[in-house]
Amino acid sequence: MTTPSARSPVARIAVGLLVLFVGLPSPARAQNSPALDPRIAALLEEISPDRMRGYLEVLTAFETRHTMSRGEGPDRGIEAAADYILETLRSFSTRLQAELDCYEIPAWGRVPDQAEICNVIAVLPGRTDRRVYVTGHYDTVARREETGRFDWTRWDNPAPGANDDGSGTVLTMELARVFAESGIDFDATLVFGALAGEEEGLVGATLHAQRAARDSLRIDGVWNNDIIGNSLGGNGVVDSRTVRVFAEGPEDSMSRQMARHIRRWAEAYQPGHEIRLIAREDRFGRGGDHTAFNRLGFPGVRFSESRENYSRQHTAADTLGGVDFGYLARNARANAASVATVALAPPAPVVDAGRGTMLGRGESGYAAHLRWRESPGAVGYRIVWRETWGPDWENEIFVGPGTEHVFEGISIDDYTFGIAAVGPGGHESLVHPYVRPPRGYTPIREVGR
Repeated sequence: MTTPSARSPVARIAVGLLVLFVGLPSPARAQNSPALDPRIAALLEEISPDRMRGYLEVLTAFETRHTMSRGEGPDRGIEAAADYILETLRSFSTRLQAELDCYEIPAWGRVPDQAEICNVIAVLPGRTDRRVYVTGHYDTVARREETGRFDWTRWDNPAPGANDDGSGTVLTMELARVFAESGIDFDATLVFGALAGEEEGLVGATLHAQRAARDSLRIDGVWNNDIIGNSLGGNGVVDSRTVRVFAEGPEDSMSRQMARHIRRWAEAYQPGHEIRLIAREDRFGRGGDHTAFNRLGFPGVRFSESRENYSRQHTAADTLGGVDFGYLARNARANAASVATVALAPPAPVVDAGRGTMLGRGESGYAAHLRWRESPGAVGYRIVWRETWGPDWENEIFVGPGTEHVFEGISIDDYTFGIAAVGPGGHESLVHPYVRPPRGYTPIREVGR
């Protein structure tokens, strides 16, 4: 048997293939199943569909929660609903700081007269002031039964709003309860918001987000829940095992990193409940409260049921009968798994310096040299990468403490890289991607700054 010389064409091809395969990410480095925290698993078990039913029975009994239905007394209208939500949140724990977040707004658009808009905000202080939000909107609207048309100013129409968005409101209330009663010491401060004026154009969310921006608050993400409790679609299709998560672009925005994190951790803690990632800010031609935060540079996503029933939305038919509380509880657990993980993890690493990204070609000029700033409390980092055309991370490697790592023989032109901080309990931050902003782009606010 003869061996081809190093100068032969066969040998040159063999050496080239060897270099190629050594330089590419190995299939053995595919993403691993994350380690689960028994405290988070126990927290998820505490989420009660019966409690959410109880909250929603009270909310729908107010007949309407239209933004303009203030002053209707203790048993009807949005003011009565806000008082109920506030007192219920305060009853959960002395750790939970619940207050009304009110604003006077002039007449404009769908608001016919000067009005007061009141969000109900409950804060669970963490070890740091970085914030993680869970939200739903508690206001409602319904078209006129006699004409079937909308008159956004008519606050006296019956508008129970059980699913839109009583479902998101009671999910938020229930997560406020289980997080506050868990006894877990979270690194991040958790904020649970029942927001008002969504149906009039994201009014309450916009005013709160503007205040957060003025106060230079750091918001790591907004988990917004809107129309989240119905498993029977208007077309007759039943789907109680999947939920949609909408996230704004571009493909490596921090909102998209939230969506990827949600799928990774929600499906790990709740196998069989699939997270469907939707590469849109919201449903086609529609919107939700997370958009108000997105517009000011804060990451945020929308959870929404997979099978909507449009005949029940914005009508008097949006009643308790259209809510599947077992399905709602599974969606609450999908929120809680990711929220708890992010809130326990260190903050996401910073991977940019000024206007440039901390990613280079290394000393050889043919490597991927990743650098980052140390994340407080991190014991190591999870580096992830994928082919640039891929929608989700395909490979990962855990590296210990430090602030740089080099992949020899991997071109930074061919792969997208990201990095997450990992805490002592294995909790992971959102991934911060290595992305060079387009020329002329100046971010308003980025996670990690």
